[in-house]
Amino acid sequence: MRRRHRDQAHGPLNPTTPDAIAVTFREMAALVEIFEHAHIQISDLSDADRETIADASGSALIPLLCARVGLALTQGRHNIPLLAAEVGLLEAAVINLESYEGNEVVLCAGYELLDSFANRKTNTYPVCYVYGILAFADEAGETASGPATPSLA
Repeated sequence: MRRRHRDQAHGPLNPTTPDAIAVTFREMAALVEIFEHAHIQISDLSDADRETIADASGSALIPLLCARVGLALTQGRHNIPLLAAEVGLLEAAVINLESYEGNEVVLCAGYELLDSFANRKTNTYPVCYVYGILAFADEAGETASGPATPSLA
């Protein structure tokens, strides 16, 4: 077994978190509505198991999105982070809504969000976790209850 010297670089303690696009509260509400509608439609017209339906509809992401909204509200922020992989869940939900007789208004809203998010892919921002909730890194400094980083003192 070989020991590492003190002057050698250490790897990151946390896995690298990808960048995210900024989403407004209104867009987040539409996103949740699309995921919920997709969940209902797929549940009604498919015999897939609950986990598969949650993945196919994007509804498994709703609790995480709601937590991000709550954190943004408590910090007085106007944008919520959305990862590129999560945009992929929206795309899957819209495609599944086409297959499972989704409401046309919801489908149109889904396509509008996809277009809007695609245009923002060039403007991504670094993210981190604050209290286990995804937030933009530049917003993680102070929270309503004090600093975001725990003090061991």
